[in-house]
Amino acid sequence: MEECAEKQHILKNGDYSTFQRIPKEATINIHFNDLTYAISSKVQIPILFPAKDTKVIVNGVSGIFKAGELSAIIGPSGCGKTTLLNLLSGYRLQKTSGQIYVNNQPRQMKSFRKLSRYVLQEDHISPYFTVMETMTFASKLKLDSQRTDKQREAVVNEILDIFDLLQHSNTLISKLSGGQRKRICIALELIDNPSVLFLDEPTAGLDEVSASKCVRLLKHLADCGRTIICSLHCPSARLFQMFDKVYAMASGQCIYQGTVDDIVPYLECFSLCCPVSYNPTDFIIEVAMKAYGDYHNVMVEAISNGKVSKWTPNMEVATNECQFLQNTKNTHDIKRYLKSNPHKYNSWSKEYSLNLQRFLSQLWRDQANFRLRLAAHILSGLLIGSANINVSRNAKYSIYNYHFSLIVSIMFFFISMVPMLSTVPQDMQFIRRECFNQWYRLSSYFLALLTSQLPILCATSLIGTVTLYLGSAQPLELHRFLLFLGIAFATSMMASSFGLLLGSRFCVLHALFLGPYVMSGMIIMASYPGERTNLSALEYFVSYGNFVRYPLEGLLELLLGFGRPDFPCPETEFMCWSAKPKYILRLAGDVKISYFRSVLVLCGLYFVMSFMSFLVFKQRLGTTEKESNKSSNLGKLKRSLLTCTLRVFKYK
Repeated sequence: MEECAEKQHILKNGDYSTFQRIPKEATINIHFNDLTYAISSKVQIPILFPAKDTKVIVNGVSGIFKAGELSAIIGPSGCGKTTLLNLLSGYRLQKTSGQIYVNNQPRQMKSFRKLSRYVLQEDHISPYFTVMETMTFASKLKLDSQRTDKQREAVVNEILDIFDLLQHSNTLISKLSGGQRKRICIALELIDNPSVLFLDEPTAGLDEVSASKCVRLLKHLADCGRTIICSLHCPSARLFQMFDKVYAMASGQCIYQGTVDDIVPYLECFSLCCPVSYNPTDFIIEVAMKAYGDYHNVMVEAISNGKVSKWTPNMEVATNECQFLQNTKNTHDIKRYLKSNPHKYNSWSKEYSLNLQRFLSQLWRDQANFRLRLAAHILSGLLIGSANINVSRNAKYSIYNYHFSLIVSIMFFFISMVPMLSTVPQDMQFIRRECFNQWYRLSSYFLALLTSQLPILCATSLIGTVTLYLGSAQPLELHRFLLFLGIAFATSMMASSFGLLLGSRFCVLHALFLGPYVMSGMIIMASYPGERTNLSALEYFVSYGNFVRYPLEGLLELLLGFGRPDFPCPETEFMCWSAKPKYILRLAGDVKISYFRSVLVLCGLYFVMSFMSFLVFKQRLGTTEKESNKSSNLGKLKRSLLTCTLRVFKYK
């Protein structure tokens, strides 16, 4: 407590003091009743073979978490701690049944998310920025847009000082220890002074000293009026004494809810005596794992699966849930508080600008990725160009312009696709945390992501074009060179969007497998028949229904069309039938090709795949509140139709 008082003393008294006490109108008490969450226990095809077996993860639990308390959800692995935390925060999960109340009113995610933040177990932070840069970027997005730079700097310095990170402000995130990264994750979400803070395993992977610092800071935050809820696996006795409330779970049900000191008397009611040398937390977890017998049902019944909000040795003084709820502020008070203290968010263009600056800085600082992409284009261009140096110098080899065009299409596609397959799945971890905690709009982030790729795609396309065009000894004509550059850039854009689509939906391993697999099929279909003038409808669809065909056509048109002069014939050849570019096109079956059509199709595919990627982003990162409302409305419609049908039959 002396350390908390000391920390409070060093805070500034300005209106931007981050750790000031939460106003009473902004305090939040969370109450949930008969909360259940179940998942399908088998893999199923929803339409053909819908699953009937379900596995209940959280089974009808109830409970209360008050403002000003540091609460811990404990239990053995797989008991539903993280799932309950996700349900209460609204993170990616929608309850199967039950009610969640915020200050005695049904939770409304729109207002609740403005005052709550969630710190995930994994400390996913971009490793290419320093602590100060990361905090400054977050402050520009999360703080009121009317704050000055000096006020933002004061808030950042204040938080870093409280979390003992000010001396590491110029250290890269990748150089921090595990405990420091955990503290920076918490610090990032405290910039905008939330009323509720959810933390999933905040002490996981930390030593005793780091874990003690982390919990002590959380205790200080709770003493200032915040609602702090953590899920813990097995805290030490020293850490456990800092918590105000314990919520113990086993097999998806509540077996205890109360203070730390009342755990031992509670277990003694079931003739379970905790040894003096034992940590009460370890003992109740062992009881939950049935190490001393099966006491699960009797403990759940004794605590009414969480409806007894605070167990005491004298049950007559146990907290009355209804009386507690009547004394809480209602949701309308929170809404009035939000209206009376409006937070001016950044404009969409400001969010886009900040995200774009971060992306460009990250691309520049990720030197390994940047250099590999440049080296791949240079080396591949030199190798392919030198191997095809005679396709323009000798009419005997002019037919190989077709193979040259196909190889160039594959080169630009692969080198532009693979970086997105490897980076986007990792970036999804950052985006998930930042979007859920309302750092920015998803649309501004996504457009900044697309825009940030354009400079490097343009640079690599130019480098690849120079090495390929000059290496293969193509005619030194400016318009033909620019056409080559245009088709290379359009192919790179389309390949990048395709990699973005796969990377946003799958993990790194699956994306890196599916990308080349789909690409190999497209290559086979692009060069399927040798004669292209007599295709059936199926063959035409197979050949032209893939996106590798269009860069191939565009390259053939610019290499063999647009007034291309005849290829020089060797003196030893008596009859040079392959000197005419039009004859090469006819032989390849590509008489009706069009460069500009190919470019338009590639650009169209780029926009289509980018839009599909955005939908995948939205589906994976969006909350399910709207979906649940739709499902509830659909359920009401079904019940109404069923009632009308029964009435009709009854009338008949």
